[in-house]
Amino acid sequence: MKRQKSKAFLKYGEAESFAAAMEDDVRRGRYADPSDSERLFNSVGELWIKTKVDAKASTVNRYKDELRCYVYPKWGGCSLREITSQNMADWVVQLIEGTYPAELPNNRKPIPLSARSIRNIVKVVTAGALGYAVEQHWIAENVARHVKTPKIVNKDDDMVFLTIEEVEELADTAAHIGNAVDGTLIRFLAYTGCRINEALALQVRDMRLEEGKARISRAWSEDSARRMILDTPKNGKARTIGLPAFIIPALRAMIDGHTDTDFVFRPKRGGHILDHNWRTRVWYPSVKGAGMDGIAGLRIHSLRHTYASIAIANGADVKTLQSQLGHASATETLNTYSALWPERLGEVASAVDEARSVAIVSNRVQNKETREKKNPQKLNVSKG
Repeated sequence: MKRQKSKAFLKYGEAESFAAAMEDDVRRGRYADPSDSERLFNSVGELWIKTKVDAKASTVNRYKDELRCYVYPKWGGCSLREITSQNMADWVVQLIEGTYPAELPNNRKPIPLSARSIRNIVKVVTAGALGYAVEQHWIAENVARHVKTPKIVNKDDDMVFLTIEEVEELADTAAHIGNAVDGTLIRFLAYTGCRINEALALQVRDMRLEEGKARISRAWSEDSARRMILDTPKNGKARTIGLPAFIIPALRAMIDGHTDTDFVFRPKRGGHILDHNWRTRVWYPSVKGAGMDGIAGLRIHSLRHTYASIAIANGADVKTLQSQLGHASATETLNTYSALWPERLGEVASAVDEARSVAIVSNRVQNKETREKKNPQKLNVSKG
């Protein structure tokens, strides 16, 4: 049974001020019953997860994994009241140094986490659960929302860009370890920027090879039971991507004679390829076989980053790249790859200077022609 706790004051004025402040909080919807702050974080986390009905199952699964592996070992048995801004800041330091409590698969030991991983664990998952508690008026403040986390520096934070020569070496190795389809898949990912599970979901009917395009309208994704199902692309929207001309003959050979619903990238026996199996069977052996296993942070997703770097280096603008990659906004594209756009201040300044000069010269010519038309006699006299 809960007991109402009273608060003692030495002066009547202090009691009046406290009562007035509480009344104001209640009126403005900011009041939190102190007894609600005794709720344990793990129970709040489970309630928050149940509210994620509008998120993809794969996203919810990731939230559950991060709660189980990183968040609950630290905060699961703590009451909401015990989670302060100071011990939240201390936890961020532990995540940076690799000294945090964790329950990792296969009894793995904690290691220092990247800035991006820390941001997701603290600012998305932990702050999401505490934000739910604030909405329910169980606590007044979301300390995870305000805690500082390491700044994400894209060029240094687990983002790998391969050269074209490295892509070709990796693709050739994959074709040797697997077959031609595997080599083409690596080239397709690196030269279109497509996500692996979007590429593996492509069907013959999606290919518009005569136009040099393909339609991305579905992707493999996990359901709530962690089974792979066909779902919408990551941002929920279909898009059309451009295909480099060199890859079209290989794609044509792969789809000729197949039905509209056959998958473009498929094993010899038919059906579809699952990315988890492909990683084990082809990707990891190919990375090692190509001598690239020493490249820290090299992942399949690095092929998507590689496409972005090649496209930007060859003049791609933000909106075009956003459309090709399927980002939700141009802001996302800029936030991800801003460091890759070259510094063009001098070039822009020169262009402005040239534009001004052209405009001034053109204006002077126009003015002279106008004067000559208005005063033809004066012009003749001056010539004589």
